[in-house]
Amino acid sequence: MKGPDLPRSESNGHWPKGWALNRDPFWLESSQPGIFVAGDVRHGSVKRVAAGVGEGATAVMFIHQYLASAER
Repeated sequence: MKGPDLPRSESNGHWPKGWALNRDPFWLESSQPGIFVAGDVRHGSVKRVAAGVGEGATAVMFIHQYLASAER
C-alpha cells in the first residue's frame, strides 16, 4: 500500500506500525519510508503502460523531495 491508501488505526489516528516519520507519506511512497511504487505494483492500478510511466516520473519527483528532506 502507498501514500493515502495506508490505513490509519481507527482508535488513535496514527500511521501503521513501522511508520516512524512525523509526516504523511508522499503519494507514491510505500509503507516503508523512502520506498516508492508505480505501475502494476500499486494498489488499485489500472494496468496501463502509460499510467505506469507517468507514475514512475512522478515517483522520481517524490524521491528528490524525500532525499532533500531532513527527516528520513
